[in-house]
Amino acid sequence: MNIPRTLFKSSVARTLFLIFNIAVSFFMMPFIVGQLGDHWYGIWVIVGSFAGYYYLLDFGLAFAVTRYVTTSIEKQEYEQANIIINTSLVIYSLIAVFILVVAAILAFFTNVFIASPEDLRLIRVIIVVMGLSMALEFPFKAFAGIIQAYLRYDLLTYSHFISFSLRTMAVLYFLSHGYGILTLSIISLCSNQLSNVMFFFVAKHLFKKLKIDIRFFRKSEVKELFTYSIWAFLTQIANQMRFRVDSLVIGGILSASAVTHYFIGARLAEYFRTLVYKATNMMTPVFTRYHARNDQAAIREKLLFVTRVNTILAIFGGGIIIIAGKAFIIKWMGTDYTDAYPVLITLVLAIMVQIIVNPLDNLLYAINRHRFLAILNSVESVVNLMLSLILIQRYGILGVAVATAIPLLIARIFFIPVYACRQIDLPLWKYLASLGNIIGFSVFYLAITYWLSQARLTVPSYLDIMAITAVAGIIYISIIPFLFFSRKERNLLLSMIRR
Repeated sequence: MNIPRTLFKSSVARTLFLIFNIAVSFFMMPFIVGQLGDHWYGIWVIVGSFAGYYYLLDFGLAFAVTRYVTTSIEKQEYEQANIIINTSLVIYSLIAVFILVVAAILAFFTNVFIASPEDLRLIRVIIVVMGLSMALEFPFKAFAGIIQAYLRYDLLTYSHFISFSLRTMAVLYFLSHGYGILTLSIISLCSNQLSNVMFFFVAKHLFKKLKIDIRFFRKSEVKELFTYSIWAFLTQIANQMRFRVDSLVIGGILSASAVTHYFIGARLAEYFRTLVYKATNMMTPVFTRYHARNDQAAIREKLLFVTRVNTILAIFGGGIIIIAGKAFIIKWMGTDYTDAYPVLITLVLAIMVQIIVNPLDNLLYAINRHRFLAILNSVESVVNLMLSLILIQRYGILGVAVATAIPLLIARIFFIPVYACRQIDLPLWKYLASLGNIIGFSVFYLAITYWLSQARLTVPSYLDIMAITAVAGIIYISIIPFLFFSRKERNLLLSMIRR
Protein backbone atom coordinates (compact mmCIF):
# COMPACT_ATOMS: atom_id res chain seq x y z
CA MET A 1 0.00 0.00 0.00
CA ASN A 2 1.22 3.47 -0.90
CA ILE A 3 0.42 5.13 2.43
CA PRO A 4 0.97 8.80 1.43
CA ARG A 5 -1.08 8.39 -1.74
CA THR A 6 -3.92 6.56 0.04
CA LEU A 7 -3.98 9.13 2.84
CA PHE A 8 -4.02 12.00 0.38
CA LYS A 9 -6.86 10.48 -1.63
CA SER A 10 -8.86 9.90 1.54
CA SER A 11 -8.06 13.39 2.76
CA VAL A 12 -9.30 14.98 -0.46
CA ALA A 13 -12.50 12.90 -0.47
CA ARG A 14 -13.28 13.61 3.18
CA THR A 15 -12.50 17.31 2.86
CA LEU A 16 -14.57 17.81 -0.31
CA PHE A 17 -17.51 15.98 1.25
CA LEU A 18 -17.31 18.09 4.38
CA ILE A 19 -17.17 21.28 2.33
CA PHE A 20 -20.30 20.08 0.54
CA ASN A 21 -21.84 19.20 3.90
CA ILE A 22 -21.02 22.61 5.36
CA ALA A 23 -22.27 24.46 2.28
CA VAL A 24 -25.59 22.61 2.42
CA SER A 25 -25.87 23.10 6.18
CA PHE A 26 -25.27 26.83 5.88
CA PHE A 27 -28.36 27.12 3.69
CA MET A 28 -30.32 24.51 5.63
CA MET A 29 -29.85 25.96 9.12
CA PRO A 30 -31.74 29.24 8.47
CA PHE A 31 -34.41 27.19 6.70
CA ILE A 32 -34.80 24.76 9.62
CA VAL A 33 -34.75 27.54 12.22
CA GLY A 34 -37.37 29.39 10.17
CA GLN A 35 -39.59 26.30 9.96
CA LEU A 36 -39.23 25.18 13.58
CA GLY A 37 -38.65 28.53 15.31
CA ASP A 38 -35.97 29.38 17.89
CA HIS A 39 -37.76 27.43 20.64
CA TRP A 40 -38.11 24.10 18.85
CA TYR A 41 -34.72 24.38 17.17
CA GLY A 42 -33.20 24.91 20.61
CA ILE A 43 -35.08 21.81 21.81
CA TRP A 44 -33.67 19.89 18.82
CA VAL A 45 -30.12 20.94 19.79
CA ILE A 46 -30.67 19.96 23.43
CA VAL A 47 -32.12 16.55 22.51
CA GLY A 48 -29.20 16.09 20.13
CA SER A 49 -26.85 16.83 23.01
CA PHE A 50 -28.56 14.12 25.07
CA ALA A 51 -28.32 11.72 22.12
CA GLY A 52 -24.61 12.41 21.90
CA TYR A 53 -24.19 10.90 25.33
CA TYR A 54 -25.33 7.54 23.96
CA TYR A 55 -21.91 7.31 22.35
CA LEU A 56 -20.45 7.05 25.84
CA LEU A 57 -21.94 3.55 25.98
CA ASP A 58 -19.33 2.61 23.39
CA PHE A 59 -16.99 2.49 26.44
CA GLY A 60 -14.08 3.41 24.16
CA LEU A 61 -14.27 0.08 22.32
CA ALA A 62 -14.06 1.73 18.89
CA PHE A 63 -10.52 2.87 19.67
CA ALA A 64 -9.53 -0.59 20.91
CA VAL A 65 -11.09 -2.38 17.95
CA THR A 66 -9.39 -0.02 15.50
CA ARG A 67 -5.97 -0.48 17.09
CA TYR A 68 -6.07 -4.28 17.36
CA VAL A 69 -7.66 -4.86 13.96
CA THR A 70 -5.08 -2.58 12.35
CA THR A 71 -2.24 -4.42 14.09
CA SER A 72 -3.64 -7.86 13.11
CA ILE A 73 -4.12 -6.92 9.46
CA GLU A 74 -0.67 -5.31 9.32
CA LYS A 75 0.83 -8.60 10.59
CA GLN A 76 -1.48 -10.60 8.25
CA GLU A 77 -3.05 -12.37 11.23
CA TYR A 78 -6.48 -12.51 9.62
CA GLU A 79 -8.04 -15.05 11.98
CA GLN A 80 -7.11 -12.83 14.94
CA ALA A 81 -8.71 -9.88 13.15
CA ASN A 82 -11.95 -11.87 12.78
CA ILE A 83 -11.82 -12.83 16.45
CA ILE A 84 -11.60 -9.16 17.46
CA ILE A 85 -14.37 -8.13 15.06
CA ASN A 86 -16.80 -10.86 16.13
CA THR A 87 -16.06 -10.43 19.82
CA SER A 88 -16.72 -6.71 19.58
CA LEU A 89 -19.87 -7.40 17.51
CA VAL A 90 -21.33 -9.42 20.40
CA ILE A 91 -20.43 -6.69 22.88
CA TYR A 92 -21.93 -3.94 20.72
CA SER A 93 -25.14 -5.91 20.22
CA LEU A 94 -25.60 -6.14 23.98
CA ILE A 95 -24.89 -2.42 24.31
CA ALA A 96 -27.55 -1.72 21.67
CA VAL A 97 -30.18 -3.44 23.81
CA PHE A 98 -29.04 -1.43 26.80
CA ILE A 99 -29.36 1.82 24.81
CA LEU A 100 -33.01 1.06 24.09
CA VAL A 101 -33.61 0.61 27.83
CA VAL A 102 -31.81 3.90 28.61
CA ALA A 103 -33.86 5.73 25.95
CA ALA A 104 -37.09 4.44 27.50
CA ILE A 105 -35.98 5.55 30.98
CA LEU A 106 -34.96 9.01 29.73
CA ALA A 107 -38.29 9.40 27.96
CA PHE A 108 -40.18 8.41 31.11
CA PHE A 109 -38.36 10.98 33.29
CA THR A 110 -38.49 13.80 30.74
CA ASN A 111 -41.18 15.50 32.83
CA VAL A 112 -38.44 16.39 35.34
CA PHE A 113 -36.90 18.76 32.76
CA ILE A 114 -39.94 19.74 30.65
CA ALA A 115 -42.79 21.53 32.35
CA SER A 116 -45.03 22.14 29.34
CA PRO A 117 -47.52 19.27 28.77
CA GLU A 118 -47.76 20.26 25.11
CA ASP A 119 -44.03 19.73 24.60
CA LEU A 120 -43.66 16.69 26.85
CA ARG A 121 -45.30 13.98 24.72
CA LEU A 122 -43.54 15.05 21.53
CA ILE A 123 -40.12 15.27 23.18
CA ARG A 124 -40.58 11.80 24.68
CA VAL A 125 -41.25 10.31 21.27
CA ILE A 126 -38.20 12.08 19.80
CA ILE A 127 -35.96 10.75 22.58
CA VAL A 128 -37.13 7.19 21.83
CA VAL A 129 -36.58 7.63 18.08
CA MET A 130 -33.06 9.00 18.67
CA GLY A 131 -32.32 6.12 21.04
CA LEU A 132 -33.47 3.59 18.43
CA SER A 133 -31.22 5.24 15.85
CA MET A 134 -28.20 4.99 18.15
CA ALA A 135 -29.00 1.39 19.12
CA LEU A 136 -29.14 0.25 15.51
CA GLU A 137 -25.86 1.98 14.76
CA PHE A 138 -23.78 0.35 17.49
CA PRO A 139 -23.32 -3.20 16.08
CA PHE A 140 -21.80 -1.71 12.93
CA LYS A 141 -19.02 -0.18 15.02
CA ALA A 142 -17.43 -3.63 15.11
CA PHE A 143 -16.29 -3.11 11.51
CA ALA A 144 -14.76 0.36 11.99
CA GLY A 145 -11.24 -0.98 12.41
CA ILE A 146 -11.27 -2.50 8.91
CA ILE A 147 -11.69 0.78 7.06
CA GLN A 148 -9.09 2.51 9.21
CA ALA A 149 -6.64 -0.39 8.85
CA TYR A 150 -6.76 -0.02 5.06
CA LEU A 151 -6.92 3.80 5.31
CA ARG A 152 -9.82 3.80 2.81
CA TYR A 153 -11.73 6.70 4.26
CA ASP A 154 -12.53 7.74 0.70
CA LEU A 155 -14.84 4.75 0.13
CA LEU A 156 -16.63 5.51 3.38
CA THR A 157 -17.01 9.13 2.30
CA TYR A 158 -18.85 8.13 -0.88
CA SER A 159 -21.45 6.23 1.14
CA HIS A 160 -21.85 9.19 3.49
CA PHE A 161 -22.43 11.45 0.50
CA ILE A 162 -25.34 9.31 -0.67
CA SER A 163 -27.07 9.13 2.72
CA PHE A 164 -26.48 12.85 3.44
CA SER A 165 -27.91 13.90 0.07
CA LEU A 166 -31.04 11.81 0.54
CA ARG A 167 -31.45 13.12 4.08
CA THR A 168 -31.16 16.75 2.94
CA MET A 169 -33.75 16.30 0.20
CA ALA A 170 -36.13 14.63 2.66
CA VAL A 171 -35.74 17.46 5.21
CA LEU A 172 -36.38 20.09 2.54
CA TYR A 173 -39.48 18.34 1.28
CA PHE A 174 -41.16 17.46 4.57
CA LEU A 175 -40.40 20.66 6.52
CA SER A 176 -41.53 22.82 3.60
CA HIS A 177 -44.83 20.88 3.63
CA GLY A 178 -45.54 21.70 7.27
CA TYR A 179 -44.01 18.72 9.08
CA GLY A 180 -42.05 19.39 12.27
CA ILE A 181 -39.40 18.18 14.65
CA LEU A 182 -40.71 14.61 14.91
CA THR A 183 -40.37 14.14 11.17
CA LEU A 184 -36.85 15.53 11.42
CA SER A 185 -35.93 12.81 13.91
CA ILE A 186 -37.48 10.06 11.75
CA ILE A 187 -35.54 11.25 8.71
CA SER A 188 -32.37 11.13 10.80
CA LEU A 189 -33.20 7.57 11.88
CA CYS A 190 -33.72 6.34 8.30
CA SER A 191 -30.66 8.06 6.82
CA ASN A 192 -28.44 6.73 9.60
CA GLN A 193 -29.50 3.15 8.88
CA LEU A 194 -28.78 3.57 5.19
CA SER A 195 -25.33 4.84 6.11
CA ASN A 196 -24.78 1.86 8.43
CA VAL A 197 -25.61 -0.69 5.73
CA MET A 198 -23.28 0.93 3.21
CA PHE A 199 -20.59 1.10 5.91
CA PHE A 200 -20.78 -2.67 6.33
CA PHE A 201 -20.48 -3.38 2.61
CA VAL A 202 -17.44 -1.10 2.34
CA ALA A 203 -15.78 -3.01 5.19
CA LYS A 204 -16.61 -6.36 3.60
CA HIS A 205 -15.22 -5.16 0.26
CA LEU A 206 -11.90 -4.17 1.84
CA PHE A 207 -11.41 -7.19 4.09
CA LYS A 208 -12.12 -10.16 1.84
CA LYS A 209 -11.43 -12.61 4.67
CA LEU A 210 -14.13 -11.12 6.91
CA LYS A 211 -16.26 -13.81 8.56
CA ILE A 212 -19.29 -13.23 10.79
CA ASP A 213 -19.54 -16.27 13.03
CA ILE A 214 -20.26 -16.63 16.74
CA ARG A 215 -17.50 -19.24 16.90
CA PHE A 216 -14.96 -16.45 16.61
CA PHE A 217 -16.15 -14.93 19.88
CA ARG A 218 -13.49 -15.14 22.63
CA LYS A 219 -14.06 -14.24 26.26
CA SER A 220 -10.33 -13.62 26.67
CA GLU A 221 -10.47 -10.87 24.03
CA VAL A 222 -13.21 -9.07 25.95
CA LYS A 223 -10.78 -8.35 28.76
CA GLU A 224 -8.06 -7.32 26.32
CA LEU A 225 -10.36 -4.89 24.52
CA PHE A 226 -11.68 -3.31 27.71
CA THR A 227 -8.19 -2.98 29.19
CA TYR A 228 -7.30 -0.69 26.30
CA SER A 229 -10.71 0.93 25.90
CA ILE A 230 -11.29 2.02 29.49
CA TRP A 231 -8.98 5.01 29.09
CA ALA A 232 -10.44 5.86 25.71
CA PHE A 233 -13.84 5.69 27.41
CA LEU A 234 -12.80 8.28 29.99
CA THR A 235 -11.59 10.49 27.15
CA GLN A 236 -14.97 10.12 25.46
CA ILE A 237 -16.74 11.16 28.64
CA ALA A 238 -14.52 14.21 28.89
CA ASN A 239 -15.11 15.13 25.24
CA GLN A 240 -18.86 14.80 25.60
CA MET A 241 -18.80 17.03 28.66
CA ARG A 242 -16.58 19.53 26.88
CA PHE A 243 -18.61 19.84 23.69
CA ARG A 244 -22.13 18.78 24.74
CA VAL A 245 -22.54 20.23 28.21
CA ASP A 246 -22.61 23.81 26.92
CA SER A 247 -26.08 23.46 25.38
CA LEU A 248 -27.44 21.80 28.52
CA VAL A 249 -26.03 24.50 30.82
CA ILE A 250 -27.38 27.32 28.63
CA GLY A 251 -30.76 25.65 28.20
CA GLY A 252 -31.08 25.00 31.92
CA ILE A 253 -29.97 28.42 33.17
CA LEU A 254 -30.93 30.77 30.33
CA SER A 255 -33.36 29.50 27.67
CA ALA A 256 -33.75 27.29 24.61
CA SER A 257 -33.56 30.42 22.44
CA ALA A 258 -30.17 31.27 23.96
CA VAL A 259 -29.01 27.79 22.96
CA THR A 260 -29.79 28.66 19.34
CA HIS A 261 -27.69 31.84 19.48
CA TYR A 262 -24.77 30.02 21.13
CA PHE A 263 -25.09 27.11 18.74
CA ILE A 264 -24.60 29.34 15.68
CA GLY A 265 -21.11 30.38 16.83
CA ALA A 266 -20.32 26.91 18.17
CA ARG A 267 -21.47 25.25 14.94
CA LEU A 268 -19.19 27.43 12.80
CA ALA A 269 -16.26 26.65 15.11
CA GLU A 270 -17.09 22.96 15.00
CA TYR A 271 -17.27 23.04 11.19
CA PHE A 272 -13.76 24.47 11.16
CA ARG A 273 -12.43 21.80 13.51
CA THR A 274 -14.15 18.99 11.64
CA LEU A 275 -12.97 20.26 8.26
CA VAL A 276 -9.32 20.12 9.30
CA TYR A 277 -9.80 16.79 11.08
CA LYS A 278 -11.32 15.27 7.97
CA ALA A 279 -8.22 16.30 6.07
CA THR A 280 -5.56 15.24 8.58
CA ASN A 281 -7.00 13.19 11.47
CA MET A 282 -6.07 9.81 9.99
CA MET A 283 -2.70 9.26 11.62
CA THR A 284 -3.54 6.80 14.41
CA PRO A 285 -3.51 3.75 12.07
CA VAL A 286 -0.32 5.06 10.43
CA PHE A 287 1.46 5.48 13.77
CA THR A 288 0.12 2.06 14.80
CA ARG A 289 1.75 0.47 11.74
CA TYR A 290 5.13 2.01 12.52
CA HIS A 291 4.77 1.16 16.20
CA ALA A 292 4.12 -2.49 15.28
CA ARG A 293 7.42 -2.40 13.35
CA ASN A 294 9.15 -0.56 16.23
CA ASP A 295 10.18 2.21 13.82
CA GLN A 296 10.54 5.24 16.10
CA ALA A 297 12.37 7.32 13.50
CA ALA A 298 9.46 7.04 11.06
CA ILE A 299 7.00 8.01 13.79
CA ARG A 300 8.99 11.15 14.63
CA GLU A 301 9.34 12.11 10.98
CA LYS A 302 5.63 11.67 10.18
CA LEU A 303 4.61 13.42 13.40
CA LEU A 304 6.59 16.57 12.65
CA PHE A 305 5.37 16.62 9.05
CA VAL A 306 1.66 16.31 9.83
CA THR A 307 2.01 18.76 12.76
CA ARG A 308 3.32 21.41 10.37
CA VAL A 309 0.42 20.71 8.01
CA ASN A 310 -2.06 21.01 10.88
CA THR A 311 -0.45 24.24 12.06
CA ILE A 312 -0.76 25.83 8.62
CA LEU A 313 -4.41 24.80 8.30
CA ALA A 314 -5.25 25.80 11.88
CA ILE A 315 -3.69 29.27 11.87
CA PHE A 316 -4.81 30.29 8.40
CA GLY A 317 -8.30 28.75 8.62
CA GLY A 318 -8.96 30.09 12.10
CA GLY A 319 -7.62 33.50 11.13
CA ILE A 320 -9.92 33.79 8.12
CA ILE A 321 -12.90 32.82 10.29
CA ILE A 322 -12.03 35.54 12.81
CA ILE A 323 -11.59 38.11 10.03
CA ALA A 324 -14.81 37.33 8.15
CA GLY A 325 -16.89 35.64 10.86
CA LYS A 326 -19.01 38.60 11.93
CA ALA A 327 -19.83 39.60 8.36
CA PHE A 328 -20.73 36.01 7.57
CA ILE A 329 -23.07 35.61 10.56
CA ILE A 330 -24.88 38.85 9.68
CA LYS A 331 -25.34 37.76 6.09
CA TRP A 332 -26.19 34.16 7.03
CA MET A 333 -28.56 34.56 10.00
CA GLY A 334 -29.20 38.29 10.34
CA THR A 335 -28.14 41.07 12.72
CA ASP A 336 -30.16 39.56 15.60
CA TYR A 337 -27.52 36.84 15.92
CA THR A 338 -24.35 38.97 16.13
CA ASP A 339 -23.92 37.88 19.76
CA ALA A 340 -22.74 34.55 18.31
CA TYR A 341 -19.56 36.21 16.95
CA PRO A 342 -17.70 36.59 20.30
CA VAL A 343 -18.59 32.95 20.98
CA LEU A 344 -17.14 32.05 17.60
CA ILE A 345 -13.85 33.90 18.19
CA THR A 346 -13.37 32.35 21.63
CA LEU A 347 -13.99 28.79 20.47
CA VAL A 348 -11.98 29.14 17.26
CA LEU A 349 -8.89 30.31 19.17
CA ALA A 350 -9.08 27.22 21.38
CA ILE A 351 -9.75 24.91 18.44
CA MET A 352 -6.74 26.28 16.55
CA VAL A 353 -4.48 25.03 19.35
CA GLN A 354 -6.39 21.75 19.54
CA ILE A 355 -5.85 21.14 15.81
CA ILE A 356 -2.12 21.85 16.06
CA VAL A 357 -1.66 19.39 18.92
CA ASN A 358 -4.05 16.73 17.57
CA PRO A 359 -1.32 14.54 15.93
CA LEU A 360 0.08 14.02 19.43
CA ASP A 361 -3.31 12.66 20.50
CA ASN A 362 -3.20 10.24 17.53
CA LEU A 363 0.29 9.18 18.57
CA LEU A 364 -0.66 8.43 22.18
CA TYR A 365 -3.55 6.22 21.06
CA ALA A 366 -1.28 4.37 18.63
CA ILE A 367 1.40 3.56 21.20
CA ASN A 368 -1.09 2.72 23.98
CA ARG A 369 -0.26 5.77 26.09
CA HIS A 370 -3.73 7.28 25.95
CA ARG A 371 -4.25 6.86 29.69
CA PHE A 372 -2.58 10.26 30.12
CA LEU A 373 -5.06 11.81 27.70
CA ALA A 374 -7.99 10.27 29.57
CA ILE A 375 -6.92 11.71 32.92
CA LEU A 376 -6.04 15.12 31.50
CA ASN A 377 -9.26 15.44 29.49
CA SER A 378 -11.32 14.36 32.49
CA VAL A 379 -9.83 17.11 34.63
CA GLU A 380 -10.35 19.55 31.76
CA SER A 381 -14.04 18.65 31.40
CA VAL A 382 -14.72 19.08 35.13
CA VAL A 383 -13.05 22.51 35.10
CA ASN A 384 -15.05 23.37 31.98
CA LEU A 385 -18.34 22.54 33.69
CA MET A 386 -17.47 24.43 36.88
CA LEU A 387 -16.35 27.52 34.97
CA SER A 388 -19.47 27.39 32.77
CA LEU A 389 -21.76 27.45 35.79
CA ILE A 390 -19.83 30.41 37.23
CA LEU A 391 -19.24 32.53 34.11
CA ILE A 392 -22.70 32.13 32.59
CA GLN A 393 -24.18 34.09 35.49
CA ARG A 394 -22.28 37.25 34.53
CA TYR A 395 -21.31 36.87 30.87
CA GLY A 396 -24.11 34.72 29.45
CA ILE A 397 -23.34 32.56 26.43
CA LEU A 398 -19.89 34.16 26.01
CA GLY A 399 -18.99 33.02 29.52
CA VAL A 400 -19.78 29.42 28.55
CA ALA A 401 -17.49 29.70 25.51
CA VAL A 402 -14.66 31.10 27.65
CA ALA A 403 -15.17 28.27 30.14
CA THR A 404 -14.70 25.78 27.30
CA ALA A 405 -11.60 27.49 25.91
CA ILE A 406 -9.52 28.07 29.04
CA PRO A 407 -8.95 24.46 30.22
CA LEU A 408 -8.56 23.24 26.62
CA LEU A 409 -5.77 25.75 25.96
CA ILE A 410 -3.95 24.99 29.21
CA ALA A 411 -3.98 21.22 28.60
CA ARG A 412 -2.76 21.45 25.01
CA ILE A 413 -0.14 24.12 25.46
CA PHE A 414 1.52 22.96 28.66
CA PHE A 415 0.89 19.25 29.20
CA ILE A 416 0.33 17.12 26.07
CA PRO A 417 3.42 18.22 24.06
CA VAL A 418 5.77 17.57 26.98
CA TYR A 419 4.40 14.09 27.70
CA ALA A 420 3.97 12.91 24.10
CA CYS A 421 7.41 14.02 22.91
CA ARG A 422 8.99 12.20 25.82
CA GLN A 423 7.34 8.92 24.74
CA ILE A 424 9.12 8.88 21.35
CA ASP A 425 12.40 10.52 22.42
CA LEU A 426 11.63 13.68 20.47
CA PRO A 427 13.23 16.79 22.01
CA LEU A 428 10.56 19.30 22.93
CA TRP A 429 12.56 22.16 21.46
CA LYS A 430 12.61 20.40 18.09
CA TYR A 431 8.84 19.95 18.17
CA LEU A 432 8.24 23.59 19.11
CA ALA A 433 10.79 24.85 16.58
CA SER A 434 8.81 23.18 13.80
CA LEU A 435 5.83 25.37 14.76
CA GLY A 436 7.26 28.74 15.78
CA ASN A 437 8.21 30.13 12.38
CA ILE A 438 4.95 28.95 10.78
CA ILE A 439 2.85 30.59 13.49
CA GLY A 440 4.81 33.86 13.36
CA PHE A 441 4.63 34.17 9.57
CA SER A 442 0.94 33.18 9.44
CA VAL A 443 -0.11 35.71 12.08
CA PHE A 444 1.77 38.47 10.23
CA TYR A 445 0.15 37.44 6.94
CA LEU A 446 -3.32 37.40 8.50
CA ALA A 447 -2.82 40.82 10.06
CA ILE A 448 -2.17 42.24 6.59
CA THR A 449 -5.21 40.36 5.25
CA TYR A 450 -7.38 41.82 8.02
CA TRP A 451 -6.18 45.36 7.29
CA LEU A 452 -6.82 45.02 3.56
CA SER A 453 -10.20 43.31 3.83
CA GLN A 454 -12.13 45.42 6.34
CA ALA A 455 -13.47 47.84 3.77
CA ARG A 456 -14.92 44.95 1.75
CA LEU A 457 -16.70 43.51 4.80
CA THR A 458 -18.47 46.67 5.96
CA VAL A 459 -21.55 45.68 3.97
CA PRO A 460 -21.48 41.85 4.13
CA SER A 461 -21.88 39.77 0.99
CA TYR A 462 -21.09 36.13 0.31
CA LEU A 463 -19.17 37.12 -2.82
CA ASP A 464 -16.80 39.42 -0.91
CA ILE A 465 -16.25 36.83 1.83
CA MET A 466 -15.48 34.11 -0.74
CA ALA A 467 -13.21 36.43 -2.73
CA ILE A 468 -11.17 37.43 0.34
CA THR A 469 -10.83 33.79 1.42
CA ALA A 470 -9.87 32.62 -2.07
CA VAL A 471 -7.30 35.34 -2.80
CA ALA A 472 -5.73 35.13 0.66
CA GLY A 473 -5.67 31.33 0.46
CA ILE A 474 -4.08 31.14 -2.99
CA ILE A 475 -1.30 33.57 -2.06
CA TYR A 476 -0.70 31.83 1.27
CA ILE A 477 -0.56 28.33 -0.21
CA SER A 478 1.78 29.54 -2.96
CA ILE A 479 4.27 30.89 -0.43
CA ILE A 480 4.12 28.53 2.54
CA PRO A 481 5.59 25.30 1.00
CA PHE A 482 8.80 27.09 0.01
CA LEU A 483 9.28 28.55 3.46
CA PHE A 484 8.55 25.61 5.75
CA PHE A 485 8.87 22.36 3.77
CA SER A 486 11.98 20.71 2.40
CA ARG A 487 12.37 19.93 -1.29
CA LYS A 488 11.72 16.26 -0.55
CA GLU A 489 8.47 17.11 1.25
CA ARG A 490 7.37 19.47 -1.53
CA ASN A 491 8.00 16.78 -4.11
CA LEU A 492 6.00 14.30 -2.02
CA LEU A 493 3.03 16.67 -1.80
CA LEU A 494 3.26 17.48 -5.50
CA SER A 495 3.43 13.82 -6.51
CA MET A 496 0.34 12.98 -4.44
CA ILE A 497 -1.59 15.85 -6.03
CA ARG A 498 -0.59 14.77 -9.53
CA ARG A 499 -1.65 11.18 -8.90
